[in-house]
Amino acid sequence: MKELTENSIDQILKGNSENRNLEFKPTFDFVQEVWAREKLIRAIFAMSNTRNGGYIVIGITEDQNHIPSFVGLKDDHISVFKNKLEDLKSKVESFSSSPVNYEIGLGKYKGNFFIVISVTEFTLNPLICRRNGEHQDRILEEGAIYIRTLKDKPSSIKLTNPTDIQDFLERSVDKQISNLHKRGWKHDTENLKGNKSSFEKERGNF
Repeated sequence: MKELTENSIDQILKGNSENRNLEFKPTFDFVQEVWAREKLIRAIFAMSNTRNGGYIVIGITEDQNHIPSFVGLKDDHISVFKNKLEDLKSKVESFSSSPVNYEIGLGKYKGNFFIVISVTEFTLNPLICRRNGEHQDRILEEGAIYIRTLKDKPSSIKLTNPTDIQDFLERSVDKQISNLHKRGWKHDTENLKGNKSSFEKERGNF
């Protein structure tokens, strides 16, 4: 687990509120609390499927008005995360259709400890949940694609909104085209000016 400085956490929490690329989670026991664990895994998938990825910070509670309180992690919860770090990674991979690129860090901020999970946007293949979760509320569903949305409040939800779907599909195709270019693929749009117009024309030929 990477050690984080207070300054680095401060930069991540700049603004002190959730947004599309920043999600807060309260402290919890990774082993015992299945509901919270699967909510965290869903958030990791959603952040990876969201443009530019983002951060998930564990140790922050919110009241009914979504005002955050930086209470930090309980000592026993820190111990569980440290001792079960590989179990967490195994759980994430067991639900994901593709490898997940993320890094877990621990640091002190304003006198309390927080876990920060830095998630990178998917490189080539988006993350699809490949099996149902253990919790009865079906927090994780087989075949679901999760993203971050700003509707009502920043949330990690299933991909259903037409605008989000369009953006998601375009990003996926652009990544596939970029990958083909890296592998030496050429197309008659190569000589056109402007990458955006080239991508749009290549999308139409897929």
